[in-house]
This record gives sequence, C-alpha cells and structure tokens, in this order.
Amino acid sequence: MYFLWKRAPHGSIRVSCDGFSDFINRVLSGKSKCRSLCVAEGETAAMTLVLSLNDVTMDCGEIEKRLAEIITPMGFSVKVIWTDNGAPGVDLGEKFTSAYQSPWTWMLVASLITLKIMAGWNGLFWTIFWGTSAWFVSKVMISWMKKRKLGSPPPLIRR
Repeated sequence: MYFLWKRAPHGSIRVSCDGFSDFINRVLSGKSKCRSLCVAEGETAAMTLVLSLNDVTMDCGEIEKRLAEIITPMGFSVKVIWTDNGAPGVDLGEKFTSAYQSPWTWMLVASLITLKIMAGWNGLFWTIFWGTSAWFVSKVMISWMKKRKLGSPPPLIRR
C-alpha cells in the first residue's frame, strides 16, 4: 500500500507502507516491532506508528525519541501508539485473526465439510488419519536424510 505524502507541481510523492515498516523495524531493536503505520498528507506530514513492545523493561520514551531523530529530517512529524504485546493471549489472538483471514483456512474448512457430506464421518476420519500419518512419515524421513547428510534424493533423470 502506498500513502500520498506530498503533491508537487510535477506529480505526487507516495510512501510505501511495507518499505517504511521494514525500515522502522531495522531501526528498532528486536524487543519492539512496527505493527502498522499511516501517513497524513501535507507539507509537514504526520506519520503515525503503531508499535508493540515485547519487553516491558524497555523505555518507550527513548524509542520514540530515537525514531523522531531519524524520521523528522525526512519531513515527517512522528506520533507513536503503543500496543501491549506482553499480555497473555495477545499472540494467540493475532494468530487466530491471521488464520481467520487466510484463504488457506477457508479452503481447508470447505474441503472438510465437502468430504464429510460426500464420504461421511468414516471417510473423513480415515482421510485425516492417513493424511496425518503421511505427514509424520515424511517428517521422519526428511529428518533421517538430514542426519545421514544425504540432503535430497538423487535426481530421477541423469544428464
């Protein structure tokens, strides 16, 4: 996503949300993370950052000051909103939200419902059983191959 920063006589200047988030995450220590950002249009554009802090012993004011020192010369005024990532269950809620919004989740749900309707409970059980068994067997084989330092199986076609 790109935010409109300034309109100039020869066009407009836009800022990449992903690019700026990556930049801010590189500036921040590993104890905090940029969750989101927003830029308001104007000559003194206001950038609002949503940051999470995993370590409660860190000083939020020091992090805000450091970010302001880096971002203000670029022409942005900085405002920081802190979210609490240290509360119990916050990570679980974020994972649930990302799973809920994933098309893979809905594909799996629709497939399981269709399989239950077409094959019944017995067919659903055995499909899940053998699929899980194949997953575990493949994990064991891959682990065994890595331990034996075989890497990957030899190519099927020799040149």
